[in-house]
Amino acid sequence: MSLSLVDATGNEVTNRLLSQTQAQFLKVVVKKSTGAAAPYTRVALTLDSTQAVLVPNVSSQLTDVAGILLVRIAPADVSSSGAVQVTAATTVDAVSLTQNYDLQITPGTVSLSGLAVSSTTVQKGQSINVVVDVKVNGVAAASNSVAVTFASGCGAVSPASALVDAAGQAKAVVQTNSTGACVVSASSSGVSVVTGYTVTAPPIAGLQFVSAIPSLIYQTGSVGANTSVVNFKVIDSVGAAVTTGVKVNASLTNTDGGINFCGSPSSITSGSDGVASFSICAGTLPTTVQVTATLDPPNAAISTSSNLLTVQTGLPTQRFFDIAATQLNFYAGGYFTGKFNGNSVDITVNAADRQGNPVPDGTKIVFVSEGGQINSAGQSSCLIASGFCTVRLIGQDYRPMGSNAANGDPRPGRVTVLAYADGEEYFIDTKDANGIYNNRYDIGELFEDLGSPYIDKDESGAFVSSYKNLVTNTDDGETFYPMPAGSTGSTACPVNSNRGLSVAATCNSKWDGYTKVRRSIVIVFSGGEIGQPGFYDSTIPAKYHTQVISKSKGGITVQLSDYDGNPLPADATLAVEVIPSGGTCTATLFGTQIGSSTEPTAHSVGLDKCLGGEVVRFKASVTAGSSTKVTAFDVTVP
Repeated sequence: MSLSLVDATGNEVTNRLLSQTQAQFLKVVVKKSTGAAAPYTRVALTLDSTQAVLVPNVSSQLTDVAGILLVRIAPADVSSSGAVQVTAATTVDAVSLTQNYDLQITPGTVSLSGLAVSSTTVQKGQSINVVVDVKVNGVAAASNSVAVTFASGCGAVSPASALVDAAGQAKAVVQTNSTGACVVSASSSGVSVVTGYTVTAPPIAGLQFVSAIPSLIYQTGSVGANTSVVNFKVIDSVGAAVTTGVKVNASLTNTDGGINFCGSPSSITSGSDGVASFSICAGTLPTTVQVTATLDPPNAAISTSSNLLTVQTGLPTQRFFDIAATQLNFYAGGYFTGKFNGNSVDITVNAADRQGNPVPDGTKIVFVSEGGQINSAGQSSCLIASGFCTVRLIGQDYRPMGSNAANGDPRPGRVTVLAYADGEEYFIDTKDANGIYNNRYDIGELFEDLGSPYIDKDESGAFVSSYKNLVTNTDDGETFYPMPAGSTGSTACPVNSNRGLSVAATCNSKWDGYTKVRRSIVIVFSGGEIGQPGFYDSTIPAKYHTQVISKSKGGITVQLSDYDGNPLPADATLAVEVIPSGGTCTATLFGTQIGSSTEPTAHSVGLDKCLGGEVVRFKASVTAGSSTKVTAFDVTVP
């Protein structure tokens, strides 16, 4: 096996110098021991240096029919230098053959010339083609032998580094992104050339609405944001921001309630980012508004409008402040019943402004309770989101024990929960001097006065500072809560739907735009078993006992309560049976659950073919944890 270096014509290069410009090949000749050619024989070629490369770069190839293999070899790049050893290995007639061959590489001298651009003047956003002639040692560079780096301060170059093509040229594209007098450079091996071109600004083509932050604002004087910043962008024909200042004029589609530009100019010059920003201040009415932006001549035909900007009143108002619970009676137990800790119900407040719009997210609702535990992520308050928020009332001590006050409820296990928030007194809007409903309180308009809020523990509808618990004769009393300065007085509070929510003689006969709106709800800590007539404590009025309301051979209606005189849990299930069974008498129960209530509940059965003397048994099942308690109340058919 023999190795040699040959040129493109097949002549041997005896100085073993790899050319930076001319094509050269390794010639491998493989013969058998007889001297005959070894055709189609696998030959492996390896280089001991990365300064040179084989083309194609494969680990082995086959000889031709004459036992000859030609593989192109070249410097890795124009800066390659040093010695390279080629090793050829093959097997002929079961004999392994190896041959080494040393080569020398010297770096080439690169020169660049003829740097040119496809156009010397373009608009920003357009592209230009760049080409440069590349020579090595005075000869056109071979394909892929030299990498040229292009750069321009006026645009993005692709590719940033380009290899020489078969014509000895390197090419790139500049995508322009700025304006002015620009240059593009080409460099390689420490050699650089530059040429210039000009990028002009494209014409103004349009206005874009960018944002309104926030897109929801609240009436002047309300909590929450009262101002929005509306942004527009001036763009050119390629959609980029116009960086030179352009005058932008704004107008409002309506000015209901006094919507305005916050005292700022409605015509401004756009910034270097092309953006023009306008401040919009809410008025006194809930409404929607758009901002329309236009340009001055000669671009007066260019205009656009913002998205809708919504103005809401914002403050919760008393008539639109509501409280509810998932169930009004749940198994926790009072005084004369068994007790169970850990059950809970959700209590939800819905709050809206006087137009029925949801109040701002983040509005805080405070809860206080006569008993149990209020808990919302470890707090006794919650924040409005989408118009409502929810807390849990957990069944535990303290369990109220009833009141001996006049008109107070004597029954234990009844828990009053009060919720309140910053808000405004409700008023009835009338036309102002201009004949407009301005959604703003004007002197003389009717309103609902509020006094100091309190928690009506005994459900009497009146504030009672102290009383005795009826069962244990221990002291108790009701508490009222602070109000904003000037929002209370010493006049009588009106009798309306707000009964039991204001301490008597704490109203001020003035409309208060900043007060405490409030609602309360009674939740019953129900016992888990049916109270039996004759076994109630004497403090529980008879009207609250379990009893028969009506009975006949055609049907029976009963009232069911626990031993505190309260309803059984809302989710307790009901069933009936006739004793003795197997007779002609059948009973059909109307409804199989106790249901949500703060008072003892009535339940009916229809009877068929009863002769009299049969017993109809009402059975209530209460589940707590993994156990279920079943109790019954028997009624004899007359």
